[in-house]
Amino acid sequence: MTSPSADAYVRLDTHPTHTSAVTATITGPGQEPARALLAARGFEALDEDTLVMARIDHEESQ
Repeated sequence: MTSPSADAYVRLDTHPTHTSAVTATITGPGQEPARALLAARGFEALDEDTLVMARIDHEESQ
């Protein structure tokens, strides 16, 4: 008998407009454990499938 797997996939990328931020896009079934782990590491939810973590060391030009 095989054990079930989470089958969640996380894609990390730089934010398109803020170079000091990283986005995490979660796809596949079993997303809750991945979302909880990312949130525990400082990511914040933008929507159901996307989280972001920003590191602000200095003012960004606008």
